[in-house]
Amino acid sequence: MSTVAKLPGRAEFDALHRAHVHFVWRSLRRLGVHESVLDDATQEVFVVVHRRFAEFRPGPTERAWLFAIAQRVASDQRRWVRRKGNLLPLHEELVEGSSSPLEGAMKRQVSDAVLAFLEQLEEPRRSAFILSELEQMTGAEVSAALGVNANTIFSRVATARKAFVAFLQKRGMIEKDPEP
Repeated sequence: MSTVAKLPGRAEFDALHRAHVHFVWRSLRRLGVHESVLDDATQEVFVVVHRRFAEFRPGPTERAWLFAIAQRVASDQRRWVRRKGNLLPLHEELVEGSSSPLEGAMKRQVSDAVLAFLEQLEEPRRSAFILSELEQMTGAEVSAALGVNANTIFSRVATARKAFVAFLQKRGMIEKDPEP
């Protein structure tokens, strides 16, 4: 006798998709998925979600579950790009609706800097930094999403923050603290 996974009702799946598609898209982008395949990767996440919907438990860990799936899809995507030798630069307008060309340029410079920083950050710290600092998830949510204890998350985020400040200082985007 075979068991069949519970398929989601269309309304439940559509509601989950509507509520979290932008989070998944941003997460994939920040995890290094190139803009040319970002929509396909987002769709792949939701294909996996649909397939594994029987495991889904609504509640505070929804984003953690989706991020874990997005992380695997992004990893597969980056591995595929490396194998094909087609490493395209990260570059996409993440901020829309600027009130002036100067403001748009400044926002673009900041988003490019964040993406450049994330690209050079090792995976464990990158994931913790994205969820904690960029997605504003709690330590408990990040811990659940990454399957790592909270103290490890706090340590990873703290070292990533320091690395981010050093990265911005090196680029001349913020001033160095004066020596005491």
